[in-house]
Amino acid sequence: MTPSHATGETPFSLVYDSEAVLPAEAGLPTYRQMGFNDEVNEQRMREQLNFLDELRNQALYKMQKYRHLMARTYTRRVKNKEFKARDLVLRLFSITHPKDKDKLSPKWEDSYRVSRIIGPGTYELEKMNGDPIPRLWHASNLAKYYV
Repeated sequence: MTPSHATGETPFSLVYDSEAVLPAEAGLPTYRQMGFNDEVNEQRMREQLNFLDELRNQALYKMQKYRHLMARTYTRRVKNKEFKARDLVLRLFSITHPKDKDKLSPKWEDSYRVSRIIGPGTYELEKMNGDPIPRLWHASNLAKYYV
């Protein structure tokens, strides 16, 4: 089995603390089979069981470090959109009309005004005449409208 990139260990070794013997190795005489001693193997397996928790903890640490690096790489490339109250925005057409989406449909619809900022990236919109829009909108579904 191939070791995982995140942990550096194979799934089999994390569960059983030993490597699996491949079917190709089982049929052919190899150094690994010829040097096999049942008593020594049993003793070493018992010794390795004592270190299984440490091996799993090291794999967990490597996996968490890998996830942190991936998250940092992702967030470095993401550009957050921020709007202020009273900014003019366009809504994504495919979100408001999912069944009407086809090749010739517009990408953005109408112009709206940000009436209130609810949280980071979450906005309450209103029409240009002041009528409120019934739900909240995320910044990824909005685009700044320049007049």
